[in-house]
Amino acid sequence: MAQTEMFNRSSQRALPVWLAIAVAVLIIARVISSRFAASSAVDLVRWVPTDRAERLASMSRKPLFYEFSAAWCGPCHVMEAEIFRDATLAALINEKFIPVKLVDRRRETGTNPPDVAKLQSLYGVHAFPTIVVVRPDGAPETIVGYMGKSRFEQFLRGAH
Repeated sequence: MAQTEMFNRSSQRALPVWLAIAVAVLIIARVISSRFAASSAVDLVRWVPTDRAERLASMSRKPLFYEFSAAWCGPCHVMEAEIFRDATLAALINEKFIPVKLVDRRRETGTNPPDVAKLQSLYGVHAFPTIVVVRPDGAPETIVGYMGKSRFEQFLRGAH
């Protein structure tokens, strides 16, 4: 019986309070870190709506930069992370082009918005990602697939 008398029940009750505090701190840290991760997952490219893009390109004499992608496309997500969220490359796109993002919705909804369907048909887009650069003279240059960051940067610097 001497061992049971020496057992201190107050130390047993302190553990759940400490554990509750630790869990609360971890939850708060997770919420804060998720907010920072979400803000860094935003494209730095200043995408222009399709209804304004041609007029802006004509006024600025800059090429149109059509980026065709789809929500389910893995290489599209890699390109978004490596190119459109990179400050240097996004600035290059914003400076040299009138960028337009076009997201295919056929798999999700069975159809595309009219502007996406029209441009996909016009430029023969059947795979994702596809980049179509349309020079001021109307000549298009098409890249199908994602070739990696360094090769894409070379393309951006050479496209006019």
